[in-house]
Amino acid sequence: MIRSIVFIDPPAFYTTVEELVAPALRGRPVAVAPAGADRAVLLAVSPEARAAGLTRETPVHRARKICPDLVLLPPNPALYARASRALTRILRYYAPTIEPRGYGHAFLDLTGTGRLFGPAVDVAERIRREVRQRLRLPLSIGVATNKLVSEAAAAVIKDVGSAQQAAAGPLLDIPRGQEAVFLAPHPVILLPNVPSKIRTRLDEYRLELIGEVAAVPEHQLCIVFGRHGSTLSTSARGIDQRPVLPPEVRREFLASHRLATDTNDLGVIHPLLRRLSERIGGRLRHRRLVARRLNVQCIYADHTAAARTVSLRIGNLDVELWDAARRALTQANVKRIAIREIQLTAYHFLEADVQLDLWHQPPRALSSGRAVPREAGLQSAIDRITGRWGARGMRVGVGSREEKGREDGKAERRKEQE
Repeated sequence: MIRSIVFIDPPAFYTTVEELVAPALRGRPVAVAPAGADRAVLLAVSPEARAAGLTRETPVHRARKICPDLVLLPPNPALYARASRALTRILRYYAPTIEPRGYGHAFLDLTGTGRLFGPAVDVAERIRREVRQRLRLPLSIGVATNKLVSEAAAAVIKDVGSAQQAAAGPLLDIPRGQEAVFLAPHPVILLPNVPSKIRTRLDEYRLELIGEVAAVPEHQLCIVFGRHGSTLSTSARGIDQRPVLPPEVRREFLASHRLATDTNDLGVIHPLLRRLSERIGGRLRHRRLVARRLNVQCIYADHTAAARTVSLRIGNLDVELWDAARRALTQANVKRIAIREIQLTAYHFLEADVQLDLWHQPPRALSSGRAVPREAGLQSAIDRITGRWGARGMRVGVGSREEKGREDGKAERRKEQE
């Protein structure tokens, strides 16, 4: 099924909301910044302030010199949250899945709602009109087949000097198959989530436009940018597998356990990591998602904490998650103080390429043509057993004589210590 992703972006949300409650501010250059801190930077600027040469992150002392009649307002989170909730109530009528992105901004997944509301672009226009009439908020809306392109489309609309903005108005729809064509003529800064150091290196190589990056083979980008090269290549071609996830779903992928007795004994901690990994792995497979990052946090008996994040393979099998958790724990646990609590958090989600099969079914091929590994079928069978009989339906054994010898040696050393 072709995905329909909409990105809602109210231009200058903070200052627009401030002007709604204080009409005297309309038409004046307004900015939001921490009160009484000249060394702070602007958090938001109105269109009038932007026209005067101000941008976000402009220092306050410099902003006063550039625009002497600037109106500086302190942040009002309660007001912004109230306006954001009012906007969300309208969005929930049209979208079954909403992923907030700060105050007023949100991704909507309209996949499969065509029979109910019609094409996604029509729904986006209805949302824009209703929000304008009921809340008096202007919206920039991008419609595409994934999150990256929809967010980029909304950013293009906010660019007043853009020719595409003049033609599209407040809404821009990118048809399927036109993602790379749409992105090509725009600067690399349009790509979301590209680290500043990567942008600096792209400037050094004179790669200023997204199309120029897309023309470079992926293996060459990986040589220069390391692990970021693959992500940069797929992003420049408009490929994005990230799902739209509401906050309540994201919270499912945090698993924690407080130990009854503070300890540094790996014979206790490693089995605990296995149980937490299995809990997260089952939730990922239930949601048909994969995670690319796993964070392990240790909370010590003295209430300090240490954390480490490691990369994950696409498979996200329980054994892979457990191995990654142990690696992260080894890197994070640098103190001799006993551990009191452990937290595992999976993030950087992608939609799964394949549904795991039971071992008695033939393996299903991935979209890239690769066969599903045998371990995936075994994992699916384990999920079926634990789903019917619970965690006690499976017992963890030792896989080889060498591993059994190591486990026996650890057990003997623990007895000697006791």
